[in-house]
Order: sequence, then C-alpha cells, then structure tokens
Amino acid sequence: MNEDDFRKGLRAGSAPGEAEAGERAWQVVRQAYAERTRVPWIERHSRLVIALALLAALAVAAVTAPGRALVDTVRESVREEAPPENAFDRVPGGGRLLVQSASGPWVVHEDGSKRLLGRYDDASWSPRGLFVVATQGGRLVTLDSERGEVRWSLSRSERVADPRWSGGGLDTRIAYRAGSSLHVVAGDGSPDSVIAEDVQPVAPAWQSDSHVLAYLAGDSRIRVLNVDSGEELWRTAPVPEVREIAFDGRRVLGATKRQIWIFGPHRRSLFDHVPRGHAILGFALVPFGGVVLTDYDEAADATQLVQTTCSTSGVCLLIPDIHFYRAAGRLDGLTSSPDGGWLAAASPDADQFLFFRRRPRLGKVVSVSDVTREFSPGGSGAEPFPRIAGWSEGGAG
Repeated sequence: MNEDDFRKGLRAGSAPGEAEAGERAWQVVRQAYAERTRVPWIERHSRLVIALALLAALAVAAVTAPGRALVDTVRESVREEAPPENAFDRVPGGGRLLVQSASGPWVVHEDGSKRLLGRYDDASWSPRGLFVVATQGGRLVTLDSERGEVRWSLSRSERVADPRWSGGGLDTRIAYRAGSSLHVVAGDGSPDSVIAEDVQPVAPAWQSDSHVLAYLAGDSRIRVLNVDSGEELWRTAPVPEVREIAFDGRRVLGATKRQIWIFGPHRRSLFDHVPRGHAILGFALVPFGGVVLTDYDEAADATQLVQTTCSTSGVCLLIPDIHFYRAAGRLDGLTSSPDGGWLAAASPDADQFLFFRRRPRLGKVVSVSDVTREFSPGGSGAEPFPRIAGWSEGGAG
C-alpha cells in the first residue's frame, strides 16, 4: 500500500462511535440554534449599513437641513460631562421647567428661581406656558403659571388624573381622566363632556396644534378622535401592555415594556426595541422623526439613553441607534426642551437631574445635585423623588 492508498483509506473509514458522536453534536447545535436570540439583518450587517448610511446621508446633507442634521447625528458619539452643579441656579438649555414634587408642582425659571404652585397631585403646561393645569383629588384646576392664582376649576366624584392641554391657537381643549372615563373641557372651563368610557390609565396625547386626541381604550386599542365632532378617525389593532403614547405628526407612537410601535390609519410597524431583561422606562420625541428612549438593564441596575433612527421612510432608516449615556440605577421623566436641543431626565439614585445637549452636537451633560432638598425644603427625605413634568419656553405668553 502506497501513501496515497493509505490516505484514501483514512478518509473512507470511520472511528468507533464516530457516527453516534456526530449525531449528538448535531442535536446540541440544532437546539442552540433554535434557542438563539434573533439578530435583525441590519445589526448583522452593521458595518455595511453604517458605511452606506454615511455615504447616503452626506449626499442628502448637500441639499436639505434634515440631511445635515443626520450627518451630525452619525458623528454624535462622545459625551462631555460637566462637573455636578450643587445648586439649581439655572435651567441648562433655557426655558422653564415644571417639576412635580411631594409638595406639589414647581415652576423653575431659566435663572433658577422657583415658585411652588400649591398642593396638587399632577400638573402639565398649557401650549404656550401661560397656564398650568393641575389635579387635586377629584378637582381639575387651571393656574396662572407666574403667580399660581386659580383661573377656574371643576370637581368630579372620582379621582382626576393625567391632564393634557391641546394646542390650536386660543381655542384650546384639556383632556383628563376621571376614574375610567375620559373627559374633554374647553380651555376656558366650559363646556365639559365625556368622550370615552372604560379607558386605561395612560395619559392621552394631542396632535400638535389641533383638537385631535389619541387615547388607550379598555380593549387595548389606541383610538384617534376629533373631540369637536366626536368622530373616531381611526383605531389600531389591540396592542397589549402599552404604557405611554405620543403623537408624532399624523402618526401615534406607543411604548410597551420592550418595544416602541408606530401606528397610522392603516398600518403598524415596529420602531425600536430593547433586549430581553431590559425595559423602556420612557421616551421623548426629537426633531426629524427620531426618538430618545431610556433602556433599563434590570440585571445590571443601570440605564442607557439611546437615540433611535428616524421613523420616516428613506435613507435615515439606515442610520443605527446611538448609545450616548449610561448611569447606575433608573433614569425617569425623560423630557425634551421646546426646540429639541436638550433633554432632561431624573436620576433618583444619584439625587440628580441630568441635562443632555443634543444640538449643535450631542455630548454635553450637566448634572444638578441635591434635587430632593431643592423641591422638598424641610422634608424628611422619604418623599417621592421629584419628576420633570414638562419643559416650556422661557417667557409665558
């Protein structure tokens, strides 16, 4: 037997138990494949996608403002953290904040001066920040945002919650929940009407500068309603466990524990999601169709801020998510400034408010410490941590 015949014999034969061992190995591999975490195509080919997105975005940037913003977004990868500020002596990014504390809502002016509006459970801004709408047990109250004076109020037999004030010029509307009923009242206090029964405890959302309202019905459908005519414009299929909704132009965004969906009159599509063992604590809309979400890793007890790709069709869908901040514990109350140039969030574990600059480039982080003492003077320290309930422009009016 020569060397070639010997090699052929080795390839043709098999070792004792080789077939059985191969079958066992195949079973292990097949089971592991079936239990794998599926990675979207865009993630498997992330380098190619990033390269293509950069080239396409550069082409778009030559002719459009949104394109230039997308180029800046791709570059946004390094954050610049400013030293902590022990005193809340200004609002980074300007404007005024509405902060809900155990004592009630506070208006924080751009120069850091603050005013407690009274003992109210919840509050939100009017469209231009001239007024604040607040709740107190079964009462709905509108207040002058500068002096805290009551403009008008109404009472219900059930607890009132989630007041939201619409735009639409001087003829505005306020939506709120009383028990499981959804009410709408005119901005001047009359008339008031029930527009839906059996609604879920999720804050409704107004379409910008209109009287069109989205809310989560008891059947887990998001319904979109013209509150003046009472006409239901469209509804979604049932979506279990929606925690938060927002209006983005003509579309509605809904967040569950791990997913953010986009809904339109005739479609539903997955906008973004977080891995298993993670949770979306909140999200904020940002210019050009994007979203920033808080991705909480339950095992690590840490939260990461993620800027997602835009929700519009076209080249911007190719740009990958940007992970731009990570902190221990939970980050709540994610809020965008009126112009979208800054974001704010609360960090209860660190006793801080965090402010993130988005424009002209993402990076700068300003942290304000001792928040509990700022908004609960004389408190025991056991009160609920203050939360940012809204961000308005600098001047009321």
